[in-house]
Amino acid sequence: MIFLLTTISEALLYTCFALLMGNYIFSLFPSDLKPKIVVSRKVKLIAVAGIAIFSFAPLLSLVTFLYEDYGLWQTLISIIFTFEVGKSWLFLAILSIILGLYIFFFDKKTAAIYSVIGILLIFVLIAGLGWASHATSISPVKGFITHFTHFASVVVWVGILMIVSWFSRNTDNWTNFLKWFHVMALYCFAIVIITGLSLMSFSMEWSTYPDSWMLSYGQSLLIKHLLIIPLIGYAFINGIGMKRKLQKEVNFDPRPWAKVEFFVILLIFVATGALSQQSPPSNLAQILSSEGVSPLFGLFYDGVIQPSLNVQFTPKLDGILIGIVSICFFAVSILSFFKKMPPLFSFIMSILFVISAYLALLLSVQVV
Repeated sequence: MIFLLTTISEALLYTCFALLMGNYIFSLFPSDLKPKIVVSRKVKLIAVAGIAIFSFAPLLSLVTFLYEDYGLWQTLISIIFTFEVGKSWLFLAILSIILGLYIFFFDKKTAAIYSVIGILLIFVLIAGLGWASHATSISPVKGFITHFTHFASVVVWVGILMIVSWFSRNTDNWTNFLKWFHVMALYCFAIVIITGLSLMSFSMEWSTYPDSWMLSYGQSLLIKHLLIIPLIGYAFINGIGMKRKLQKEVNFDPRPWAKVEFFVILLIFVATGALSQQSPPSNLAQILSSEGVSPLFGLFYDGVIQPSLNVQFTPKLDGILIGIVSICFFAVSILSFFKKMPPLFSFIMSILFVISAYLALLLSVQVV
């Protein structure tokens, strides 16, 4: 129960960051480079409160583990003031109050300086979140910078997408919007990939990536990586494909397709939240000995797992056939845009792609 609650809280935390960042970035652009955007002050304040509330989720497991011995109040005080994760949350909570007051009193200001200050406050909040990250605990300087850059790039990219897909009142100037957003999204995506690979190196050797699938951490990471593939497809649809579509059909509404891309990102957030609750495979043999194999991996391998075992690819007919099916699902999810199919149909095809690609990989591994 705690695992599920914490995972969902992590995903919602990332969403709150993205909403606030996207709102302030949009405020910096003139009206002819964006559709009409309306984000109420109430929604912004809820997002700020969400940062303070959802960032507390990682502390829940510590609280439930210690409170019976020390009492709830003493446990909370001890965690908040002695654990790095607690100090990080206290910093986030205090700064969230400051940001909330800033929004409450200066929300109606339209000068660019007010948006810049809001963005800087969010960057400081991101720094507070990175303070207690796994990468920072391993390498205080390099880990912190990598985590900060990774997460900041994510919330900039996703924030703009979230605001334009859910809070735009019309589709005016959508082509002009795509001109600058497409470039910004490409840069952010490139930074996210580079820093994401660097963050992986803090948890495991890249060569042991298939071996990590025996653990719950590796399973979550694999699902996250598979979700990135349809995300790239939707980035193509909402970037290059949408520009051409709007040139031919001026009245076409691109917002449902932007929402589909956002839902895929939300699933990636959930997978990332699950990752944060798992033991990273920095010492695979030790974790296998103490925690055992992942329940998901156990569905495909019923043999005895030894800490010294490795995962290798061995092409099998069933894995190859399902792999071909997964490619078909992905192709249909992209072609459905050009064939004027509903966005929901494309989203379902993308989910089926992830499921079938996952099965194709797991059916093609052998533990030796």
